[in-house]
Amino acid sequence: MRASRPRAVLAILCMTQLLLTLDDNVVNIALPTIQDDLGFSAPSLVWVINTYMLTFGGFLVLGGRLGDRYGLVRTFTVGTTVFAVASLFSGLAAEPWQLIAARALQGLGAALVAPAVLGLLTLVFTEPAARAKAFAAWGATAVTGAMAGLILSGLITQYLDWPWIFYINLPVAALALGLLPRLLRGVQSVRGAQPLNWRGASLLTLGLALLVYALLSVEGTGRPLVTGGCAALSLLLLAGFVLDQRRSANPLVAAGVFSSPVRSRALVSGVLLCAATFQGFLVLTLYLQKGLHWSPLMAGLGYVPFALGSLAGVKCGERVTVRFGAGRVLTAACAGAGAGALLLAFAAAWELSYAGLLPGILFFSLGVGAGLPAATAAAAQGADPESSGVIASLVNSSQQLGGAVGLALSGIALGGSGLGFGTALAVTATAAVLACGWAAAVVRCEQAAPTTTP
Repeated sequence: MRASRPRAVLAILCMTQLLLTLDDNVVNIALPTIQDDLGFSAPSLVWVINTYMLTFGGFLVLGGRLGDRYGLVRTFTVGTTVFAVASLFSGLAAEPWQLIAARALQGLGAALVAPAVLGLLTLVFTEPAARAKAFAAWGATAVTGAMAGLILSGLITQYLDWPWIFYINLPVAALALGLLPRLLRGVQSVRGAQPLNWRGASLLTLGLALLVYALLSVEGTGRPLVTGGCAALSLLLLAGFVLDQRRSANPLVAAGVFSSPVRSRALVSGVLLCAATFQGFLVLTLYLQKGLHWSPLMAGLGYVPFALGSLAGVKCGERVTVRFGAGRVLTAACAGAGAGALLLAFAAAWELSYAGLLPGILFFSLGVGAGLPAATAAAAQGADPESSGVIASLVNSSQQLGGAVGLALSGIALGGSGLGFGTALAVTATAAVLACGWAAAVVRCEQAAPTTTP
């Protein structure tokens, strides 16, 4: 399926992905100002971030399945509209509950958009070299968006006002809605003829949402019974989902999607690498502000080398993926990220200055930049038009789940003082090493069976 202007399609899809990534991070530095303006209590303030992750992660697979059922362009349009309206409501919020509700709606819109973006990339770019470049551009957008979120948040909060961190989404969403459906008139995913399995969708969505909630609540809630109960209930619901999929004549996730050993191992590696990324990102931010006593804006600018390293990793990964395969690139990238995290752990434990952090930042960012697109490319191998949406949603779900795991581990590893930076970064290195092990398993599966169609 060819688009009339594939480069324009890629630019719009990456620009939309940038919005989703920005909203994972752009709120962080503005939180103190938001707390003062809207009167948030300290325990409730964190849910400005967590609510977005909760609905985003919980509804992703359902969003991907809706894309396969009703068409990826349609779900992209609906999701982007919901996301834009929720961004407007977020900026207009005058009470804490209004902002939290709007952030939940934002996450729902993102859950429709994210799998549509990846699914459309898979459909439009079918040649291996073109697809590698497209995934590299998507990966660069995802990684640099996180960096840009911190810098933008600091600039907007300091020189404008916090509602503008949400209003900046509106012109980009309007541009995407105006152009993408026209460019993709001849590129439509195959719409499924079978009805949606709402029972399976409900079990999976509730199970994932409760699991993300439990992970995000591991540290700091003061209610271990509630957190443990949510975790147990999430596992029961997910077990019920597995049973439903085995017995249903119309499963939400086709059985063949997980029959590919390359895909299943790439998803696990992606979860672990994202856990390391989110955790390293958070701990490094805290170290810059609390350990080195930098201002929020300076801490954001301190990520410029990280952004440059990530872009270099994306570019190198793009070139070698075509030649050596996604599995080998993913293995090397995870190893590099692990080495970088160990260097950062050493620097933090010895309370070194920013110059002492730079070697670790460069290794870690190179690994993350090359690794995330490689994990996505490996998981997308063998995707066909009927399953591209749900496979894309599984990739995004693995990243959100990995992020929640990373945040939960950060809260535990930092300790009661919140200053255990060296220990927390050592845990980051461990997650990256485990991701490397699963990536090596991807290589073995690629050698045995290069592509398995779902």
